[in-house]
Amino acid sequence: MTDDNGKLLLALGKAQIDAMFRRQADHAVDDSEFLPLVEVVIGAFETSGIDKEIAKGGWEHAFDLYDRTCKEVETDSPTTENRKLMQSYLLGPRRRRRK
Repeated sequence: MTDDNGKLLLALGKAQIDAMFRRQADHAVDDSEFLPLVEVVIGAFETSGIDKEIAKGGWEHAFDLYDRTCKEVETDSPTTENRKLMQSYLLGPRRRRRK
């Protein structure tokens, strides 16, 4: 895959994630329903044979958006805790159990 194709695929993935978070902001559903959908979109990049760095970039973008969303509600919420919270709603291998 060329660098240009990789950049284009990452831009597409980020645009999809952005659209999902915008819709969530306008018509919120519980994070336990929303975040597995985000996981499916990013997971498609992981299972389709696309370079792993592209999927990693999608995950980092989603974690960043979720962190920003959490900070809008609770400005002092730590980024590491927001990431763990997001991971607690995932169903696949990135899932972290809540304590």
